[in-house]
Amino acid sequence: MKLAPRFALLTLTAALAVAAPAVAQDRQGSVEITPVIGGTFGGTFDPGTLAFYDGEAKTDTEIAYGLRLGFNVSNHFQIEASYLQSDPKLTIEGGGAIGGHSQEIGKMEMRFYELNFLVPWGSGKVRPYFTIGGGVHTFHPVLPGYSASTDSRATGSMGFGLKAFVTPNFGFRFEGKGRTTYINSGDDYWECDDYCDGYYYGDSQWYVTGEATAGVVFAF
Repeated sequence: MKLAPRFALLTLTAALAVAAPAVAQDRQGSVEITPVIGGTFGGTFDPGTLAFYDGEAKTDTEIAYGLRLGFNVSNHFQIEASYLQSDPKLTIEGGGAIGGHSQEIGKMEMRFYELNFLVPWGSGKVRPYFTIGGGVHTFHPVLPGYSASTDSRATGSMGFGLKAFVTPNFGFRFEGKGRTTYINSGDDYWECDDYCDGYYYGDSQWYVTGEATAGVVFAF
C-alpha cells in the first residue's frame, strides 16, 4: 500500500511542473476517460451487521482501482459514471458466532458503482474540483468453508480533487473522498421522557470509509 501514495505524490509533482504556467482551456462538451489506482482506507461493520458473525468486524486498508467516464456539461460542471473495486482483508473483533480473539478470517470483495457530479473552478491547466455522488456498494465476503452471496447497499460519497492537464487531451487526476454506505436499520427501541410519553429511536448501521486515487485523463 505504500506504493500508491508515493506514486500519486511523484505524479502530482511532475504534472504541476509540466502544466505551469496555466493557460485557459474550454472543456465544455468534452468527454474524459480516467483509469485510476489508489486505495480504500478500511471501515467497521457494527455487531449484528454480518450474517455469519455476531460481533464487530473490520476491513483493512487495501489497493483499489477502477475507471471513470465523465462528460463536461460546462466548464464548471461535469457528470461522471464511476466504477471502483477493492478486496480488503476482513478481521473479526471479539467473540461471536465464529469468535475468539481478533483474527483475519478472509476478505471482503467490494465494488462501487456511482454517478458523480463534479464542480471544478478556475480555467487553466490545473483545476481543483469538488465532487459529490451516490450509487451502489456491493459486498461479497470470501471466507474458507463459507458460501456467501453478494449484498448490495446504497452509498454516497463526497470529496475534493485536482486535475492537471499537460495538453488539452491528456492530464493527471488526484482525488480523495469520504464514503458512507447504509447497511440496515439495526434495532429499534423506545426510551421514556419525563412523562414517559416515549421517544422512538432507530439504530441505523453504516459502513464508513474513505478512498484516495490517482489516474491519467484522456479527453476528447
